[in-house]
Amino acid sequence: MGLNPLSLATGCAVKVDLIDTVYPALEKLREKLLENNIDVMPREDADIFVTRNRIEVKRVINGGEFDADRAVSLIQVNQETAGNPEKFANFLLRMYTSVKTKRRLVVGKGHSIVTTNPKAEVAVLDLFKLDGEPLKSYTLANNDTIQIVDPLDDPGSQMQVDVGVSNSLNDLFTKGAFSDLKMIPVADAPDPELKERLLKNFESFGKRYNVELIPEVQPDTKTLLIGATVIGKSDHELPTYYDKVDETMEILVTRPVGELTPINVHMWLLTVPELLETMEERGITLQRVEEAKKRALDYMTKPNFATAKTIYHHLPEFGKQFDPQSHVAMTTDVTGPGIFVVKEFAEKASADVELYDVPVIDKEISEFATENFIIPNSTAGTNGAIVIFASRKVIDDVAQSLSREGLEPRVIGRVLRRGSGVVYVKKDVCKLIHRENILKYFKVKDSQV
Repeated sequence: MGLNPLSLATGCAVKVDLIDTVYPALEKLREKLLENNIDVMPREDADIFVTRNRIEVKRVINGGEFDADRAVSLIQVNQETAGNPEKFANFLLRMYTSVKTKRRLVVGKGHSIVTTNPKAEVAVLDLFKLDGEPLKSYTLANNDTIQIVDPLDDPGSQMQVDVGVSNSLNDLFTKGAFSDLKMIPVADAPDPELKERLLKNFESFGKRYNVELIPEVQPDTKTLLIGATVIGKSDHELPTYYDKVDETMEILVTRPVGELTPINVHMWLLTVPELLETMEERGITLQRVEEAKKRALDYMTKPNFATAKTIYHHLPEFGKQFDPQSHVAMTTDVTGPGIFVVKEFAEKASADVELYDVPVIDKEISEFATENFIIPNSTAGTNGAIVIFASRKVIDDVAQSLSREGLEPRVIGRVLRRGSGVVYVKKDVCKLIHRENILKYFKVKDSQV
């Protein structure tokens, strides 16, 4: 199927590494792309643009001709390309310049994943042509595609698609956008029958959650791909007030993070029985892991509509001013990079922050997973929790609203000052992450700053 379950190819764990590969590749590419009238936007959860009264959408695979203004891309590359910024940059350059448009092309959101099949590299580009008058709303577009959620479940199950689509929608929901939802499925599989089952599951998801399905051409890599490009609108301003983040604000997470950990631990315990003995010596039973996995899957399969609506109701109407005592300033979701997203967004906001809590589904299981190199980042997730920066009053209001919806919001930190994006963490965060390329970006403190 183009994936190796034992290489952690579950959910967002299969993303090309942002720190070591994607960001260095984009830096190498930026000037060449601009020479070709192509601009790659800075890291954001979704592509965002003012709605126009005529928007045409077209998907091309490995390039094509269309007078596009904007693009959302899914890139699947083999392990060699994914591990080499130079090769990855060359692949991106070929793919992005393969779109023939007379307009300036803005790549508003890119998503990249790794396959074990060297012949399965592909670029799925969903293109947007914008014409007509601007309207008083924003359109958001995003792609998130995974290869599998739970390798121990049927790859054609409804659960796999529910998580794949919900994961993509989450980047719209973080911005409070949940109106006029549409999806262009991404479905591929080693055999036509499984691919057809996946496409039927997308139809089922759309009917259940009132998400319009746009039929489009699908990749043909013969590997497993499950995801979607999703499109939504909001008639409110969006929580991208990076310059408004200051020392009056706190940081809230909507629920525990790290959904991928219990899934991976459970898989490894069934594959390597000696691990079970080691774990039981720590007082962790297989039943406890199974219960944590069930809790993780419950989180992952449900679209975060309640969070989207709560954020929406704490934002100014389109064209109105931001009020720190009423509105959310900044949001993102905790997915592939895990809690590292706080560092990314602290830098966007030019703010120094302190994290004094990183709530995971089961702390002992997460620490066991990290210690035994089962998963390099036990805070990583898929369709993950949403992080919200806002004043104390707004945080209290948001927490009450989410609690009424059955969520488990928790304040996990605070903004210390305007600064350069320094993130202070307690030493025990090292028990949840053993990837040095993430840990080196945190400043470890045992006491409050």
